[in-house]
Amino acid sequence: MFFNRKGAEEKPEEILLSMEVYACNSCNGWMRKDFATEDLLCPLCGDQTSVEMRELPQISN
Repeated sequence: MFFNRKGAEEKPEEILLSMEVYACNSCNGWMRKDFATEDLLCPLCGDQTSVEMRELPQISN
């Protein structure tokens, strides 16, 4: 039987960081603190957001 070996390639390990995010109070929208707007409104519905901590993968800006 043949098995595809392309899926067996090693993937780089994701580094998870505990980060502050602004989560919307009325929908599932959220944004990282680094990318938040000055008025801290939800980019999807325009409602107020609150600060939460989440484990997110590290990204380079």
